[in-house]
Amino acid sequence: MEKKILFGTLGGALAGLIASTVIFMGLFGGMAEQWMADNAACLKEMNPAWWPASALAQGLLYALLLHKMGVSTWKGGAMAGAWISLLLFLFIGIAMASTYTAYPWPWLPYDVVGNAIAGAAGGAAIGWIFGKVK
Repeated sequence: MEKKILFGTLGGALAGLIASTVIFMGLFGGMAEQWMADNAACLKEMNPAWWPASALAQGLLYALLLHKMGVSTWKGGAMAGAWISLLLFLFIGIAMASTYTAYPWPWLPYDVVGNAIAGAAGGAAIGWIFGKVK
């Protein structure tokens, strides 16, 4: 079990990090730059070194959840990862949008959909790894 969780965490973190980077820095990069310019007064200098740490924490959470759910295919992992991310980031997004002016309501759908896609990528990697590692 420990080997599955370790490899699932690493694979899910890497796949999710790559997908979220493509989505939020690539596809939504212009929107993110505009948001950073509009909210510069409340932002610190972005330190991307912390992104892998965040991805590992999320990868561990998803690996533990998918293991408990008995997921062992990439398709099952993708579906579970998408649903977990959708619900998690919907909760976080609503809380943030209703609390902070720097997180506007129009950003919520982009954030939820982008994270659901990244969660599906991470979940797919975890499910595939769980199917291969015994």
